[in-house]
Amino acid sequence: MQPKFSAYLDVVRFLAALTVFLGHAAGKHWTQGFLWQLGAYGDTCVVIFFVLSGFVIAWVADNKESNWWTYGANRIARLWSVVIPALVLTCVIDYAGVMVAPEIYVDQPWFNGDHLALRYVASLFLVHESWHIAYAPGSNQPFWSLGYEAFYYVAFGLLTFCKGHKKYLALAALFMLGGPLMLALFPVWMTGVLAYRLSRNRTLPLPAALVLFVASALLLLASPFLHPAISVQWMGQEIVGRYFDAVLFFTNLMAAHSLFKQGAPLPPGLAHAIKKIASTTFVLYLFHRPLIQLFSYIGPADAGSWGRRVLVIGGTLLIVTLATPLCEQLQRYLRTLCLRWLTPPPAPMPAHTVNDTLTPEYELVKTDRPIVEGHRQPALVE
Repeated sequence: MQPKFSAYLDVVRFLAALTVFLGHAAGKHWTQGFLWQLGAYGDTCVVIFFVLSGFVIAWVADNKESNWWTYGANRIARLWSVVIPALVLTCVIDYAGVMVAPEIYVDQPWFNGDHLALRYVASLFLVHESWHIAYAPGSNQPFWSLGYEAFYYVAFGLLTFCKGHKKYLALAALFMLGGPLMLALFPVWMTGVLAYRLSRNRTLPLPAALVLFVASALLLLASPFLHPAISVQWMGQEIVGRYFDAVLFFTNLMAAHSLFKQGAPLPPGLAHAIKKIASTTFVLYLFHRPLIQLFSYIGPADAGSWGRRVLVIGGTLLIVTLATPLCEQLQRYLRTLCLRWLTPPPAPMPAHTVNDTLTPEYELVKTDRPIVEGHRQPALVE
């Protein structure tokens, strides 16, 4: 992947996560509406995550992960390295919050306090959105999108690494488990896969790429205002608006891929800084919601004060920055563990015959046997 284009993807995914965080932090109970305008972009940012995920997963499967066990180990490690700490964090913060500040938890629409044990187990195994049961854990509402991501990882793995007609039967069984809404939004995720596969062999002319890049970016900025005109709700979820955003971001990716092939490479310092900041994206997305509530009930009582705003926003970003290296260590450990579990055993070596050429495991040792016909007699070490 071109370094400048990779940096662009990093910038987009971090800004999308930051927008979701600031949009949630804008609530009147948290910062009294500070930066409330960003709240309208939450759904568009989730669509960007889906399309971006499809693009990146297609790239790594094509360039780095040539078999199903490597693909599976990387996906499990990536998800659980943040999912597990996020569930622990949510449980601790919510438990304390219900005790200390029940008014911002009990009977509030953003807190799922029923069937908590079942919610946490379902979220751990990422089936909390199967058949749209909406079993996000406690106050951590952003978990909903992970339920879709996990299913799409499995679906793409089946399509990529399984052979023959059986993969379509397995895919049908998967979406029978996930439900119709999971299936309805799968093409949104696959839009990213399509963008990757088209961009491998196609480069747009520079003027066309520039026009499409600017136009798609502006339309994405206007997207929340355009959605009411094209809105179609199904099972409580927006469908047409999400497809609209997916097409816009697909266009943006195709244009950006052509644009960022041009010109000088990024300065090494800037490229490193972008990668470092972008590494916090997933942690920010899954940690921010319970942290917003934590800093609200331990901070200044006035939600509109700058002290509260700095604590909610700055405190969340600080915790996320500190937690990211720990989650990365956990990811490496989980990847090693998963590879150990998933990697098939090596095929048995064929038995050697008398006339086989000797291989290194046959070691010559000192022996008193006579030399026959000018050849030393090998002795096998057991």
